[in-house]
This record gives sequence, structure tokens and C-alpha cells, in this order.
Amino acid sequence: MSQSPTGRVRGAAFWICYAVTLISAITSITFAIIAVTEAGTGAEGANALYAASRSTALVVLALVAPLFRSDAALLAIAVAMTIVQGIDAFIGAIQGDLAKTIGPAVLCIVTIVAATFLARSDRMRSVD
Repeated sequence: MSQSPTGRVRGAAFWICYAVTLISAITSITFAIIAVTEAGTGAEGANALYAASRSTALVVLALVAPLFRSDAALLAIAVAMTIVQGIDAFIGAIQGDLAKTIGPAVLCIVTIVAATFLARSDRMRSVD
């Protein structure tokens, strides 16, 4: 049984959004783990641990999203990662660190594009 063109677009949109969201979440947790290992004890170490705990939750959610094949759940995770990466880009800009500004900004924009692609493909499916 073959899928309709709209079904193939929707499937591709889901997996593209999933891949981008997962890459964003893994990038976030990687930097959080680096911050934890570099931070000493005290306030800086505690802040790094809080960031790592939030990043861990986002990675777990991103990893289980395909089990449910829920566009709405994946879009919610993508929105959360867009916010995280957008704020990370802002913090990088405040610190004057080009790499910590451009990397998260690119991930933020790519996640917005992928989530928009998924949301629009869902709307196209409901029209058919």
C-alpha cells in the first residue's frame, strides 16, 4: 500500500523536525555537561547542575517523542528547544562570544523552520 504525497510530506516533516529537535537537545545537554565538569563547587556548580537537569529532561522528551508519533508533542518540544537556544544565543551575545551566539542562533532558526514545516504539513493533511 503506497502513501499519498501528502502523507509522505507529513512523515518527512515529522522526522526532520524530530532530528533537528534531538540535535538541539543533545547540543544543549553537551554544553550543560561541560559546564558541570568545568564548574567548581558553590553557586557556579549549582547553576550548572540546574542547567544540566533541565537539559536532561528535554533530551529524554525528545528521545521518546517518536514512540507516540504525536505532532503536537513534538512541536511542544521543538518550541521549548527554540526558546532554550534563543536564550542561549542572547546570553552568548551579551558575553561577546561569537561561537556561543551563532551556534545557538542557527539551531534556533533551523528548529523554527523544521517545526513550521511540520505544523504546515499537518494543516495540509487536515485539508485533504
